[in-house]
Amino acid sequence: MLTPLSNASGRVRNIVSSSLVAGTLMLATSHSAFAHPHVWIDANAEFVFEDDMITAVRVHWLFDDLFSMTMIDEFDKNHDTRFFGAENTAVHDNAFAALSEFSWLTHLRQNEELVTFSSASDFTADITDDRRVSYDFKLNLSTPLDPTKDAISLSVYDAEYYIDVAYTQVDPVLFSGAKNLSCHFEMSEDEKNRIYFDLVAPVRADVVCSGKVADGSGSGGLAPGDFVLVD
Repeated sequence: MLTPLSNASGRVRNIVSSSLVAGTLMLATSHSAFAHPHVWIDANAEFVFEDDMITAVRVHWLFDDLFSMTMIDEFDKNHDTRFFGAENTAVHDNAFAALSEFSWLTHLRQNEELVTFSSASDFTADITDDRRVSYDFKLNLSTPLDPTKDAISLSVYDAEYYIDVAYTQVDPVLFSGAKNLSCHFEMSEDEKNRIYFDLVAPVRADVVCSGKVADGSGSGGLAPGDFVLVD
């Protein structure tokens, strides 16, 4: 069982608990003790729009096999390889809620300035058919963002690199609810915000949105920013 942290400064709690995910972070304790990731997460994100403004980010995580096994052993009390009811609540309270201190390992920037999420909601933990634990949750914004006026980017990482969070290869970033905008993302290494003693450049997704252009044909013509594959 791992000892979690109560805050980002590294003040260790004097009890051992089942806060497994919070425990794996171990931020700001002994840098030399964690020379490489110990937990791996495949992540993708979905920008949620209302009135063509970004109001939230939905996040999906899929944990590695070994850590998933630890989670299942701890929280799947009835051994049905699912998290229902009280089990899901236990995962939320003991292995998810504390991640608020670390921005849920999700870093949103507006014109290169970090944006604070107001809350996390709609949390669900589950177990896939191949016994990997997944999280789904929504990170809410108190003030909507306009991607046509400001530079918006999203990165997923643990700054201490104890947890390796990486975007999925397929559909790493999605968009929902944008009625009058055509949006896509551009991936790059974030050299401006390197982590882990400046050794790692996290991957960032820059959001590019523009107004849809009607082609008058009713056939759903391409809007600016859409990708076209040309042989």
